[in-house]
Amino acid sequence: MEKIAQGLKNLEVEIDLMLTSPYVRAAQTAKIVKKAFELGKEQVVETEHLAPTGYGDQLIQFINEQYASTPNLALVGHEPSLGNLISVLVAGDPNVSFTLKKGGVCRLSVDTLQYGRCATLDWLLSPSQLAELGQ
Repeated sequence: MEKIAQGLKNLEVEIDLMLTSPYVRAAQTAKIVKKAFELGKEQVVETEHLAPTGYGDQLIQFINEQYASTPNLALVGHEPSLGNLISVLVAGDPNVSFTLKKGGVCRLSVDTLQYGRCATLDWLLSPSQLAELGQ
């Protein structure tokens, strides 16, 4: 995960705020990314909305209510929830297949965040691709 985080830095990814599932593995991942990007404690927020039992529409509502003005938001969560959310945001359909491997990352561009088709997929990289970029 440290190489993956370095790969993200080498891609010049910017993170202003990171929302993470409170589950152990996601929180561990968030901690590694926090360190690599030198984020402050207030820039990492645990939310049940990113737990496997969370709902994408409620997550989007939470983001819009609390963090609408945050330009570069990172989400750390679980499959298949994140893949389904990506599918909804990019294609408007949770059944379109976007799957993230553990440690995989995608970047979306969004003008107005809503639960539905509102995003463009900029890139989707596997853990091995990101680790290679982090060498």
